[in-house]
Amino acid sequence: MSSQPSFAIHTMGCKLNFYDSEAMAAGLEDAGFTRCTDWQQADLAVLNTCTVTNSSDAESRNLIRKYRRRNQNGFLVVTGCYAQAKSADIRAMEEVDLVTTNVDKYNVAPIVKAFRGAGELFHEAHDIMEKRPAEYRILDSFASKTRAFIKIQDGCNLRCAYCIIPFVRGNNRSVPIPAVLEQLQVLEDKGVQEVVLTGIHIGTWGRDFRPRKHLNDLLAAIEASPLKLWIRISSLDSPEIPDEMIELMRHSKQIVPHLHVPLQAGHDRTLRRMRRIYTTTQFRERILKLKEAMPHICLGADVIVGFPGEIEEEFAGTEAFLESIPMDYLHVFPYSNRTGTAASKFPDQVNGRIIKNRGRILREFSERRKQEHYRRHIGQTRPAIVLPKALDGKPYSVLTDNYIEMGIDVPGEMVGKRIEVTLGREILTRWQPEKDLAFAV
Repeated sequence: MSSQPSFAIHTMGCKLNFYDSEAMAAGLEDAGFTRCTDWQQADLAVLNTCTVTNSSDAESRNLIRKYRRRNQNGFLVVTGCYAQAKSADIRAMEEVDLVTTNVDKYNVAPIVKAFRGAGELFHEAHDIMEKRPAEYRILDSFASKTRAFIKIQDGCNLRCAYCIIPFVRGNNRSVPIPAVLEQLQVLEDKGVQEVVLTGIHIGTWGRDFRPRKHLNDLLAAIEASPLKLWIRISSLDSPEIPDEMIELMRHSKQIVPHLHVPLQAGHDRTLRRMRRIYTTTQFRERILKLKEAMPHICLGADVIVGFPGEIEEEFAGTEAFLESIPMDYLHVFPYSNRTGTAASKFPDQVNGRIIKNRGRILREFSERRKQEHYRRHIGQTRPAIVLPKALDGKPYSVLTDNYIEMGIDVPGEMVGKRIEVTLGREILTRWQPEKDLAFAV
């Protein structure tokens, strides 16, 4: 083994996990490891897991076995939410060399120690529910040179009936404004053009501070700073979008006109069983307010189909509700029974074939609305960022501020630059319905 062993991280799940992986990577590089791209051939491999569904757990176990079949001598570390939820199960797998959890995720010292032969099979400091304050690290680099995710918050105080995440991420805790501004400045200095603010429940940012703050305070601080990079907000529940935030977004040159507003169901009875914190009336009012203030904004939503007890009347109500509001796309997720959640014990579990059909119906709706969003902007000129991804038969692509992606033929040195683009009809021909995934948090 060389004096500078290689490492690689395979990340599953949410945007926050990708940020966590970058924080761990920075720590390993500081410890003398060299990052490589081939996860299955690295001397040190880290699997950063997700546990949002039972299927996610199964995928983690499959990846663990696959790594060991292809790399008999590598050192395999398993961390993340599955490791937090089922550490004993992972420790029992002979393919795994070390298990760490979300409790002390950014501390790579136990990983380095174990890799060098002096560590233990399992490392944990204390109960995740006792974790305070928010753990963060100022990153001076990011795998993507164009767009980056940064952590502004972790944990969740809600207890939605279908969700296991609060039990593996802990309660709400926020990253202070000065640290967020410092991280943004570092990334801007590195040439990053867009940053996505991420967390488990970012709409609760600041509620753990004394005096209490609101996410709008953070956005206002960013707006008042000399920063020029774009800010994209990953996901906000509708009660967390006050009029003041809408006004700030409407006049901002940094906060882009795109919001993902989880709905999960368009029928109030279903929402009550899910233990969500809003009604369809409240959700509709916020969506209409956003579109009135910013007609060009792109609005997306998560919807879970087949939640226990979702009778035909409730699903039809969801369809009708979605038709009545100006959503531009959906992430449609089939309900997945997650062990350890309240919903796993609910009666009237919905048949899998019914779930699949309802998912197809809403994905077709999403595709239609997505096309309508693009069609409204044909011929318009929008600011966009050039991405290093081929698309539409073109060598690169662009992503507009309001979340329209299209192929573009520009010189390679334009990658990572912000430009103006005029949207054409070719973007309407390639969008296909999304495949089923585990439901979002």
